Amino acid sequence: MQKGFATLEIILFTLIIAVLATATLPNAARVIDRVALDYETKKLYTDLRFLQSLERMTNMESGHFTGDTINEIDRMIIYPNYYTLEKTANNKIYYEHYFSSGVTASEKSKTEPTWVVKFDEAGRISPSISDSLKLTSRFNKISYIVFDSVGRFRGGRGQ
Repeated sequence: MQKGFATLEIILFTLIIAVLATATLPNAARVIDRVALDYETKKLYTDLRFLQSLERMTNMESGHFTGDTINEIDRMIIYPNYYTLEKTANNKIYYEHYFSSGVTASEKSKTEPTWVVKFDEAGRISPSISDSLKLTSRFNKISYIVFDSVGRFRGGRGQ
């Protein structure tokens, strides 16, 4: 009698754990997806700010504002699954970052996105972009980095 009761307790405990796992795992996957998208948006935004400040700093150090800088990094190229920071003159890649957890980058106007982001001596995006870069997660959550015609950019959630 006691042996049968212990088996029933184990079966009941296993059923409770299975029901709880079924209810929580999809939500955990969505939370992980949102966190990955937020991380990639903030990382891309931070690297854009770094590139912008690097352009301003090197122009102030060189003492002229002709667009000729002494820095080694002067543009960011954004592909669907990664982006690079590199020098235009020799196409040397100094930094490469691959998006994690199924996050992809795309523009609103193209299906195959490739963005080249450069900043002029005043820190404005050159050439002038007035659009947004869209980052999409595996579960189709969207985050944007919006560029305006003056050269400012900001990030935000789409959904």
